[in-house]
Amino acid sequence: MKRLRIKAGIILAAIGIMTGCGKEEMIQQPEVEQIRSICELSTLQCVYRNVAKAEKSKGEGLAHIGEKERKYWVEYSGTVKLGIDMSKVSMRIEGTDVYITIPDAEVQSMNKDDASYNEDSVISSADGFFNKNKITVEEQQQAVVDAQEKMKETVLANKDLLNKAKERAKTLIENYIKNLGQTTGVTYNVIWEEVEQPSEV
Repeated sequence: MKRLRIKAGIILAAIGIMTGCGKEEMIQQPEVEQIRSICELSTLQCVYRNVAKAEKSKGEGLAHIGEKERKYWVEYSGTVKLGIDMSKVSMRIEGTDVYITIPDAEVQSMNKDDASYNEDSVISSADGFFNKNKITVEEQQQAVVDAQEKMKETVLANKDLLNKAKERAKTLIENYIKNLGQTTGVTYNVIWEEVEQPSEV
């Protein structure tokens, strides 16, 4: 009985040694899939206040006598999320040099907060005596839609904001690679490359 126990102990010890050796041989390297998932998280989200401005012309003809041209505006809030297009991120490893191609940041999403405004949020110039040139809900909503487009153009023109989002992505990726190197005993050197922009014809 003692012999059986001793043999079982030797077999289990041997299995433990073989398993340990197998783990040591698995050397982890940076993976582009992991970098892409980091890029997905490396977004910069900003909250903004915006004012949608519009004008409504007075109507023509006898039915519109007494109407006045009206200016109106709606103040609302929203969020814009900036990030990196994951499909454009690539990587190659040459020894301990890790070359990463990364594009510029872009607007990933832009959402208005519907709860931040309503029909009572509209501020407008005075109507005519008969209050016939009313501003409809649809016109208010269209003013906000137009304002959102202009806001997107403003964000895209803000190079400092886009660069901040890109630098944040680069910092997170570089931290991932360096931390991975520490666990495997390898000091990686990260080299950044830009995505080639298509030439204009």
